[in-house]
Amino acid sequence: MVATEYPAEHMCAVHPIQNLRHLARPRTFIHGTRMVCAGFGVLLVQRKHEDLLLTAHISQSVALNFWRRLSVRSKSIIFVLMLIAGIYGTIVLFLYTAVERNMEKQIHSKVLHLSRGLARDAADPLLSENSNTLIKLVEQVENNPLIRHAIITDQQGLTVASTQSTAIGRQGLVPTNLEREEFTAPIRAGSHILGYVSLRANNDVIQSIVDTRMDLAIRRLSFLGMITAFIGLIGASLISNTFTRPIRRLSQKMADVESRLHVDGFPQYSPIPGDGDEITRLEEGFKRLEQRLQQYLVELDQLHRRQQAMQCMATIGEMSAQVAHEIRNALSSLRGAARYLVRYEQPVNRQEFINIIEEEVQRLYDMTQGFLDFGRPYHIKLTEVPALDLFFRSSKRHATDLEAKQITLTINCPPSLQVVADPQLFEQAISNLLLNAVEALPNHGGCITLYGRREENGQFVAGVVDNGPGVPPERANDIFKPYVTGKAKGGGLGLAVVTKIMMVHDGRVELRHREVGAEFALCLPPQGFGQ
Repeated sequence: MVATEYPAEHMCAVHPIQNLRHLARPRTFIHGTRMVCAGFGVLLVQRKHEDLLLTAHISQSVALNFWRRLSVRSKSIIFVLMLIAGIYGTIVLFLYTAVERNMEKQIHSKVLHLSRGLARDAADPLLSENSNTLIKLVEQVENNPLIRHAIITDQQGLTVASTQSTAIGRQGLVPTNLEREEFTAPIRAGSHILGYVSLRANNDVIQSIVDTRMDLAIRRLSFLGMITAFIGLIGASLISNTFTRPIRRLSQKMADVESRLHVDGFPQYSPIPGDGDEITRLEEGFKRLEQRLQQYLVELDQLHRRQQAMQCMATIGEMSAQVAHEIRNALSSLRGAARYLVRYEQPVNRQEFINIIEEEVQRLYDMTQGFLDFGRPYHIKLTEVPALDLFFRSSKRHATDLEAKQITLTINCPPSLQVVADPQLFEQAISNLLLNAVEALPNHGGCITLYGRREENGQFVAGVVDNGPGVPPERANDIFKPYVTGKAKGGGLGLAVVTKIMMVHDGRVELRHREVGAEFALCLPPQGFGQ
């Protein structure tokens, strides 16, 4: 097969599109290859960056975990050592730089002083043009290890004496500059300058001397640093022990308390690890102790509920027995009166037995009504009212009884005193206490005082004081229970109702000790209930 060649012009003219395609294919391939390589490069860079981030994250986690596991004593020792190392490094760097510069300046000053002394000695030989003497002076200076070579020049700057014989007769003067190797001093005769002495310092020897002395200083400073670090280590250990010993002791006691406060039915915690930061362990101990106390509070609340249920059942039993006893007495009276009336058709004292029946029925009705009143729930409506109005309304309820027994009633209450309570319930509580005081007093000479005041802690106190026989100490804890009474005709619910009223007000009723009579106080919390 024979290949036919065509000129380039002919190809472009005849097949222009095919020619462009042939030219574009290599460029497209190269461009695609570059893009693929660039993509691979970006992927590699991103992968490498992600690996570096992952490595840094792992290293940081390992370092933090290691730091957390260290004790406070170890942390304090490390901190003190780092502090000492930082201070010591700063001091060493400062002293090294300062001492090195000072030593170099001292040596340079010594060389300059030597050049000035040589200039004084060379004045007379230079005047007399005694070259031998000048050469001897230069040779004497050459024996000094600090000097590399010396040059003496005349007024025109020509070298007349030198440690290098080839330099004699040449220009050899270099201006004085303490920062360089050359140290030049003028040779004077009076006020005239005859020439110059130039000494070239041997910097290698000078640097060797400086290095030797600095090495000695560094060794001394290192020894001092080790002594300081040792003392700091001992001090840090003693100080850390002083601070961490109580923490460790407290942690141990907390662990002992936690082990003793195990509640049945709740999981047992694993012991706190002995290693690690004492403060972290103490914090963990506090958290566990808090959880254990919460468990105890739950258990205590359950026990309290069970105890309340048992007390409630006991109270119900006592109340049932008391109610049954009162009902039985009333029914006995009713049965006796009824039998008497049935047996005798026209008895002489018929009306007397009828009155007995009415009284016993009324007593049963009152007892039943009191039982219902005590059992019903109270829904309070708090209102801010003047305390003096409550005292006046309560006293009006019993005005007839007070007048019948000739009892003196005194009210001590500021007109501006306000109380936040349910007016009806709180008035009922005061009225019950006032009624008990009236019934306890004799027919003549009785005194009752109603008082109201705001104490320093902000609580409101309303009290009823009488000069009656008082309450025996052995009955002080039982008089607030239902159906407990010391009166011949009493239901035993008066003080129980007062106690319930104060409970719904988040307050309390107190029997306060007095030499004569009795004092009952109604106490409300500061600013009223729920505020």
